[in-house]
Amino acid sequence: MNEAFLKDFKNVINHQLQEMDSQIQLSIDDISCPIRSDLGPNIDLLYMRIMRLALRETYGGKLSASILYQAGKNIALSSFAIMEINDLIDYLNKLMIGITRLVSMEGNKIIFEEDECAVCSGMPNIGEALCSFESGFIAGGLTRIMDMDVVVTETKCWGLGDEVCRFEAELFKKGTINENGEAVNTVDMIATLASKASMAIELNKELQYKNDIFSKQLEFAQNIQKSIIPDGNTFKAAHYEVFSYLKPFRKVGGDFYDLFNLENGKFGIAIADMAGHGIDAAMITSMVKLILTHCSKSEGVLENPAEVMEYVEEDINEVVPNNYFSMIYMVLDPVKQSIKYSNAGHPTPILYRKKQNLIQLLKANMPLVGLNKYMPDQESVQNSVLYEPGDQLFLYTDGIPETRNMKGEFFNINRMLDIIRSAEGAPVESVCKEIIKKTKGFRSSLSQDDDICLIGIQL
Repeated sequence: MNEAFLKDFKNVINHQLQEMDSQIQLSIDDISCPIRSDLGPNIDLLYMRIMRLALRETYGGKLSASILYQAGKNIALSSFAIMEINDLIDYLNKLMIGITRLVSMEGNKIIFEEDECAVCSGMPNIGEALCSFESGFIAGGLTRIMDMDVVVTETKCWGLGDEVCRFEAELFKKGTINENGEAVNTVDMIATLASKASMAIELNKELQYKNDIFSKQLEFAQNIQKSIIPDGNTFKAAHYEVFSYLKPFRKVGGDFYDLFNLENGKFGIAIADMAGHGIDAAMITSMVKLILTHCSKSEGVLENPAEVMEYVEEDINEVVPNNYFSMIYMVLDPVKQSIKYSNAGHPTPILYRKKQNLIQLLKANMPLVGLNKYMPDQESVQNSVLYEPGDQLFLYTDGIPETRNMKGEFFNINRMLDIIRSAEGAPVESVCKEIIKKTKGFRSSLSQDDDICLIGIQL
């Protein structure tokens, strides 16, 4: 290991220790008498949780947990008169951290449980124990009581999917930190940390190099995808108003659509949803675009949905076998006021009939693209339906109805239908924007977890 690096690392540690020694110390009495004549001394738990969240978001879960654990341990050691286990439990309960109780004391292990935890009760399962300060506080309290080294692990927590907090304390002889009884040596510990830091720097350089390559590949794929998907908000169809919205889960995604002006004012629409996200899915969307472009060069093909789907099925099976996705291709005819469509396992398009304020669903009539090879008797199917001027047509991918809220519930198609009905024929753009707005509100603070595509057409 580089000795200069180790020396610098030790200097940083020593500087930090000197700064801590020189700072003015605050006691519990100093902070327990806030001058708040109107608001009083108590605050909402949300404020405390926001501070914990900010620490976690700034420094990451592991480092913030380590900081909070050490802080809890130090405060219990220095600022509370904890002489026996009942004192420790009383302080935890008086501070309203939760309802704490002693579960067991056997050998060198002591177990506590806590209900109604101020830190984590009601929190979602994120696969992390969240009560690090409390674990440290218990460790510090037991260290005072037992005059031994103590390690406390939170084994149950709302953050781990439980509805109670469980703290398991393990006692060791002074000068040891683990079950093997290995002595703590400060210089060795600093050297170990420095070594790990050095390794982390080298690993970070390698990861950064690979990340730069991946970022360039991702940017290239993103530029291609942007170039092959038309902007429905600037696309001009002779007899129809079109609104489109596409937001990938990542920079590139597997949702795809295309728009075509055909002869005699006819209008072609394709929408598809590839399995997965990212570069792989984006490559399949590019292939579908090429197939549709090939179809456009053959006279009359794009006016026949069943024939288009046959081309897609055949070419996809030839180039990327064992790849399956949903897709719709449809043709709108302003003279016949008709919609011809083939639907290969895609979420049902919604036809809103303005005069009757009714909904008609154009259900799938074919299996997913890629499955026909297992069904030799399956032919491409084409259906048709008539519309009236003023009606509206909505096509979408499953990222909308399968949006989840904090309770794990789906937004589902029924909420979409309610929005469309209640709009009563309002401009299709405003209806689409209301659907998008409601899905965002439904998932609240949760991140988008799928590609989202929505197309609205005023007939």
